[in-house]
Amino acid sequence: MGFMPDSSLRPVLQSLSAISERQKLVSANIANAQTPGYTAREVSFSDLLKTDNPFETALSQKMGSQLSEMTTDSGVPVDLHRELIEMQKNMLFYSMVTRRATSIFSHMKTATQVGR
Repeated sequence: MGFMPDSSLRPVLQSLSAISERQKLVSANIANAQTPGYTAREVSFSDLLKTDNPFETALSQKMGSQLSEMTTDSGVPVDLHRELIEMQKNMLFYSMVTRRATSIFSHMKTATQVGR
């Protein structure tokens, strides 16, 4: 049987997946900023992390990301300043989530060493 993350690690994994998907979207917006007719696409973390999110199922992992189903077309051209701010926010979220993961792993390590 494969690795099953416990309840404290599952939100970290979901958050990292959402951060990755958000980064892909922001990168696509920046890359297409000068493409004629391209308008900025948006997605919120709450949409990515909703209870029935696609990251939890084995089937969705095999099929790949469903980000395209959750994005909305803003209808306005890409604002590079806004996209760079979104990228910075994403980096901050990543930093917070990885710190949380480090804390969880540290507690797990401590717990396994207590019985020695």
